[in-house]
Amino acid sequence: MKKLAFLFCVLLLVACGQNKSESSDTSTTAAPSPNVEAPFSINKDATVSHEYLRLYAIEAPDEHILKHNDLAGLKNLKEAININGFHITEKKPYGRFDDTDAVNSLTIQNKSQDTVYLMAGDVIKGGKQDRLIAQDMIVPPRTLTDISVFCVEPNRWSYEGNPDETSEQQAAQDKKIFAFTGYYNVASNEIRKTAKQTKDQKAVWAKVGEWTEANNAKSESGSYTNLEQSEDYTSKRNEYLKVFLNDFKNTNNTIGVIAVSGDKVLGADIFNHPDLFDKQLPGLLHSYITDAITKGSEINVTDGKIDRYLDRIKRNYKKELVGDKEAESKFRYNGKIVHFTQL
Repeated sequence: MKKLAFLFCVLLLVACGQNKSESSDTSTTAAPSPNVEAPFSINKDATVSHEYLRLYAIEAPDEHILKHNDLAGLKNLKEAININGFHITEKKPYGRFDDTDAVNSLTIQNKSQDTVYLMAGDVIKGGKQDRLIAQDMIVPPRTLTDISVFCVEPNRWSYEGNPDETSEQQAAQDKKIFAFTGYYNVASNEIRKTAKQTKDQKAVWAKVGEWTEANNAKSESGSYTNLEQSEDYTSKRNEYLKVFLNDFKNTNNTIGVIAVSGDKVLGADIFNHPDLFDKQLPGLLHSYITDAITKGSEINVTDGKIDRYLDRIKRNYKKELVGDKEAESKFRYNGKIVHFTQL
């Protein structure tokens, strides 16, 4: 009996040792990515790469798109800037404050019949200094409202109109109201992230300076839009644009992208309807391409990392996030998510 008890103890110790060893081994292995339910997925067959940038298409089923059909008719800022009756102007003090305190706020007047969508990160040219839109926003018809912005041209505070404006009468009118007459594109992903997460003008200026200097595009006014004056940058950017605009095809269900450079995910943008995504894609390409040119590297991200990132997007899309993260990630209008972003 004693021999049997001794043998049982020995077997128990061996089994415990094996279990401990197995537990130790599995703890060093990444757990499989959970299957998170969300109304979209990656189509890896629609992936496009060039140099230091790769885009993965995010697609949604027909029923999800149908639920968001009202997003298809939205005008974006690039379209709206040329619509009669739509104006973005410097905020008028009217004795309420000194005009130098209006750097981070502009006035929008929409007399048109169109509903306009503005995306955080859109850059507009003109006024007394170029600005970056700080928040996603819907501007309904016949609306007068203010919007938060960040300056991306620190060394200018005088009106500058559109040099291509052909009508002298219109140019005089624009000058009278300090209008913004040019749409530039979406700012680099890093600048968008800095604006959203820090909400600090000095931090945005610092990032603008870093990115323009890295691309040999410094100027007296310090404007982010001076990237257009860098021959090296524009040459590389145009090559990227040619590839992605030609090869990144919308399959009629594409509502967003995940962008990658090196072994890092730059970010993701989802718009919940293919028509709105198509309108936003050219501007977004400028954003991700600028980061790839400035600090990108050869792509070596694994499929597993992309799958885990997608699951994270799905979780964040479905649940309510803590504090400011909810508003930073999801822009809703009429109860629907218009734009989900993860930077």
